[in-house]
Amino acid sequence: MTEGISQSPDALKAEIDALLNEINQQMSTYLPDSELSRFNAQRTTDWVEVSPELYTVVATAQHISQLTEGAFDISVGPLVNLWGFGPDPARDSAPPLESIEALRDRVGYRLLALRETPPALKKQHPEMYLDLSALAKGYGVDRVAALLDSKGMHDYLVEIGGELKLSGLNTRREPWHIAIEKPTPEWRMVQKIIPVTDIGVATSGDYRNYFEQNGKRYSHTIDPATGYPIAHTLASVTLLAPSSMLADAWATAMMVLGPERGMAVAVERKLAAYFLIKRDEGFAEQATPEFQRLIGESTH
Repeated sequence: MTEGISQSPDALKAEIDALLNEINQQMSTYLPDSELSRFNAQRTTDWVEVSPELYTVVATAQHISQLTEGAFDISVGPLVNLWGFGPDPARDSAPPLESIEALRDRVGYRLLALRETPPALKKQHPEMYLDLSALAKGYGVDRVAALLDSKGMHDYLVEIGGELKLSGLNTRREPWHIAIEKPTPEWRMVQKIIPVTDIGVATSGDYRNYFEQNGKRYSHTIDPATGYPIAHTLASVTLLAPSSMLADAWATAMMVLGPERGMAVAVERKLAAYFLIKRDEGFAEQATPEFQRLIGESTH
């Protein structure tokens, strides 16, 4: 880290742990007493006041939902849980169609209203359930990075569950070099190494968290429009963005949109996105002009 920092590593670790515990208590669906779990459990369509931190993350999610016409949707949690990819026990077979359809009326970002002052949320369906797993880790990374910044530390890599925030230079006084994984479930290999700094990085893919039934793979990424796991050829997408939270959310959105729609939105929004698309002979790479610019690659 940067020289001249007086705080001991143990004291800094304790401060970071306390910060992450606080965020977990606000946004986890795995903790029944978290702020988000308490909101999900309330069967009311009245305004419910929430912490500014929870409001910030939900507002970011809603904004990306609008920009992607609902491909990104934090209300998809009941379907994620039904398919066995949430806090509920995992499953090894697809749920029946009637179970999926029974949940569809409580899923949809337009069923959630936001009030900025004082911060509050309001369900339009009393059993609406929010899941922030697609961007809360990125938010946690950003908060840790801000803590380090506030202490005068400007050369760092913060990582939580694969979401990254990078600043300054590495120990060799070079930009950070980040490996993008080849999206193969059988083994771990590097597809590409990118030099980046002062940026958030996130990768989303369908190749780690899934189950198979009768030879068909069901991914943990659920398309809110269908209620079913995604079924296209996009294997993974890596996003570079000003914050880890935005990179995290946009990577998930791209996985739902798929290779064609995702690339169109990424180019239109000037996002720095790198797609790995399944082909019979392996994986095809596609990158937006903004991604190529940020890592110093020629666009020709």
